[in-house]
Order: sequence, then C-alpha cells, then structure tokens
Amino acid sequence: MGNFDIILVERTMKARNVFASLLLAVGACSTLAMADQPAVDPKADAILKQMSQTLGASKSFTFDVHAEFDQILPNEQKVQFAKNQKVTLRRPDKLAADVVSDADELKFRYDGKQVVLFNAQTKSWGAAAAPSTIEQTLDLLAQKYGMVIPLADLAFDDPYKCMTEHVKAGLYLGAGYVFDEKCEHLAFQQESVDWQIWISQGEKPLPKKFVITFKQVLGSPQYTAYLNDWNLAANAGDDRFTFEAPAGSKQVEFAPATQPSASAR
Repeated sequence: MGNFDIILVERTMKARNVFASLLLAVGACSTLAMADQPAVDPKADAILKQMSQTLGASKSFTFDVHAEFDQILPNEQKVQFAKNQKVTLRRPDKLAADVVSDADELKFRYDGKQVVLFNAQTKSWGAAAAPSTIEQTLDLLAQKYGMVIPLADLAFDDPYKCMTEHVKAGLYLGAGYVFDEKCEHLAFQQESVDWQIWISQGEKPLPKKFVITFKQVLGSPQYTAYLNDWNLAANAGDDRFTFEAPAGSKQVEFAPATQPSASAR
C-alpha cells in the first residue's frame, strides 16, 4: 500500500520443479511424487507458527523498522526510497507509529476509540471513529479507506493465520544472515506477491527482515523491511497512543488523500 507501513497483507513464494522424461512411466512417477509433496514445507510452517506464537503471547511490544521500497518512474526506471518507523502496540486496543521517510513525516495513533493520521510536512491531520480492537480497526482502514498497511499482520493476535491465509506454497531455505544475526530464511508465494521472511533463532523467534515482491506490477518492485530493537515487554503509557494537534495545524477529512501515497503494498 503506502509509505506508511507498520506492519503486511499478501505474500509468498512457490518452488516449481519441471520434470521431462521420454518414458511415460517415469513421467507418471514424477508427477505423483510432486503431488505428494506438501505445498508448504513443514519446517517453514513450523518456524512461522512459532514466531507467530511469540508475538501473539506479548501483550505490549515495540520495534523499529528501516524499510526500502521501489517505485517505477514513468520512463520505467526503477528507483528506491526509504523510511524509518517506530511502532508501539498494546493489546487489545492501542497502536502507534512514527514514520520518517524520504518524502513524508507521519504520525499514526489509535487509542481504542479513534484513529488519527498526522502529516508533519503539511501540518494537517485526519481522524476517524474506530472499533474497540486493533484487528477490527486495521480491517476498517483496509475496507473503508483502502489503507492496507504492509506488515500489519504482525499486529494481529494470530499473525500466522493472517500471513498464511492466501499462501499457495512455502519453502524453508535454510539459515540466512540479517547483518550479523543468523536467522531462518523462509519464502512463500501468493497470487500477486512473493514474500520472504528471516526469523531469528532461539526460544522466542522474531521477524528480522521481510522482502515482498509485487510480481503483477510493472517492473516487479520490491519492499524490504528490517525489523530491530524488539521489546516484547514494553511499558507503553496511554500518552503514546493519544494525539494532540500541534498549534497551527489544521484538521482535514480522513480519506485516502490525507494518507500516505501508495507505493509498497
């Protein structure tokens, strides 16, 4: 979706093995063997599920994101922009994010009653009444306002259920490094996107990196996010989720025009 992203909606990646044989019998055996293989590697599924359980068990957490996203210019040249985010969540009804990007400086607040999006560059903000849970609010933003937020699945009580809803296939690619940290590298495929995730090793695995490829968009642009500074026992007060309009700012309609521009979703 747009420059503002806390958190994803669609993802995944599928391995294709094409077998050719001059002998019909050999070809039939190969086809049968492929049919017997699960669409999602059991090890990839188990690692993703354990990570989801780690996040779901936390009542309040914070993390930082450095995201890089491609845009395709009218001349079809692919260029890259970046953004930094600080995200705070407190279940069941509090969510906040501060976003500083190459083009925007935004604040998102949800306090259990309303959502507010503030644009520091235009000194304007929009507010809308919201449901009483994070999950219902994220659904409202997507369905009513078209505000589908990359990585949003991580804010749900069961990230695994959300992340695998449209998955067609998944692979375990072995160990992979995110900077100097050794992680588990998984890849998934969905209808319109492929996505990869690197998950930290240990008793409480956490997502450390995402790569989303929008394969149905011209140029197959990618969204890459590095997630760090996780705190699964954050002590976030109510003031983190409330919004006070700065002096000189103006209120505008909460609509797609007041939201971040579409780019990475």
